[in-house]
Formats: sequence, C-alpha cells, structure tokens
Amino acid sequence: MKTMTAILCFLLALTAITMAACSKPKAEEPTPDVTVLAKDMLDNLNQIDAVMAEKITASANKFGTEDEIRKLLAEALQAHPIVLTSCYVDTKGILKYLEPAHYQDSEGVDISKQAHTIAMLENPAPTFSTAFKAVEGFATVAIARPLYDANQKFAGSLVLTLDTSVLPKLVLDKNAVPAGYELWAMETDGMIVCDQDKVEIGLNVFTDPMYENFESLKSLAKSIVASPQGEGEYSFKATGSQVEVAKKAVWDTINIHGREWRVVLVAS
Repeated sequence: MKTMTAILCFLLALTAITMAACSKPKAEEPTPDVTVLAKDMLDNLNQIDAVMAEKITASANKFGTEDEIRKLLAEALQAHPIVLTSCYVDTKGILKYLEPAHYQDSEGVDISKQAHTIAMLENPAPTFSTAFKAVEGFATVAIARPLYDANQKFAGSLVLTLDTSVLPKLVLDKNAVPAGYELWAMETDGMIVCDQDKVEIGLNVFTDPMYENFESLKSLAKSIVASPQGEGEYSFKATGSQVEVAKKAVWDTINIHGREWRVVLVAS
C-alpha cells in the first residue's frame, strides 16, 4: 500500500511539473536588427554598382557601335534580380538603346530633363537617383555610370533602373525575418524610394494626399529625417488592407554615391 501511495504521489508531482512547464509563456522572438538589414540592403545595391563597373571595364572602352553597346546592356541587365532595364544614354541625354526588348518602344526619348541625367551630363560620375517615373511607365530608382571612349572622352552613360519593391522581401527572406515585419526606405526629404507596396514608391510622406490623414506617420517621418538612427510609433494601413493599425518602427541609414536612405523596419 505504501508503494502504491508513493507511486501515486510521484505521478501527481510529475503531472504538476509537466503542466507548469507547458503553461510557461513561449520566449519572444528577438527583434530583427535593423542595422544588419540595412547593411544587407546596401550590399545588394553595391553589388549592382560593382557589376556595372566590372562590365564597363571589361568592355575596354568599345562603345563605337550599336552592337557593342547592346552587348554591354545585355550583360549589365543580369547584374541583379531587381534590375528592370539596362539603358545607354548618350551625351545629349537621349535614351538611345534599351534592354530588354519589350521596353524598346522608349528608345529615342529625350530624358535630358531628368535630375540624374542632368547630374551625369554636368559632371560625369557614378550616380544614384532619387525615385522617379521612368519613361517606360514605372516608378523606379536608377544607378548610372559614365562611359568613356578609347581617348577617354565622355561617351554617355550606362543606366540601370531598379524595382525597389522587390528589395525588401529579398532582405527579409535572406535574414529569416519572421512574418509581421515590413521594410521600407525614404530619403531625408520624405521621398519613399523602397517599399513592398509599389504604389508608394516615388510618393512623399509630407506632401502626397495618400498620407494626408496620417499625422502620426508624418510626425515619425520628421524624426526619421532628423536622425540617422532611432525608433518610434505610428498608425497606417496594414499591408494589403485599408484597415489602420498601430506600428512600431526602428531605422538606420545607408549611403550610396552620396544619397542617403533611411531604412525603416516596422512591426505591426
């Protein structure tokens, strides 16, 4: 009888321990490090820039014929999955050649009034644009590099347009960030340059009607502009929804060719 009682007591104690262990709250997943994510985003952009430089060097200043230029464009088009178009812009700011073929209706268009084209023509140097609407019809940002002929005379530029709506997912997936997080980027004037929602690329948080009724977002954006790193809260529509939700944000800063992006990680 004593043995049975001891066994029963043991089983009761074991059950209590098991139930206590099961009732313990699960440890919260650590918040992803925005500094790591921002660096990874910059690494992706730098990879594109490096491939451009490599392909230009390999071309050995041979840009005298259409075939030579199109060969360079085709190679540069493969620089990264987010590259949309590979373009040759001549010394007058004409979009002379373009790859891939389904965008070639835009060949011959004068883009000399675009800000990054003006910058290239005035001072040929590697350039990273702000967000703009390309003549092909999509919102984008562009990386441009000058081309020189065999006599080291400026011969136009290689320009790659980028789909920055794809970039956040690449970064989040690579770093195994759990569901429930968003990643976007804006410049210090409030221009959104990278967002999982294509519609928002090229919009300004401070001036676009889309954000008119979201004062907490505009307030946070002011803090983002004012400091290269920080954290805060705001309310905005949930991704893919019209429902407004509270969001927590933390941000860091990256820089490529003198252009700063505030990279914002959001949990909602």
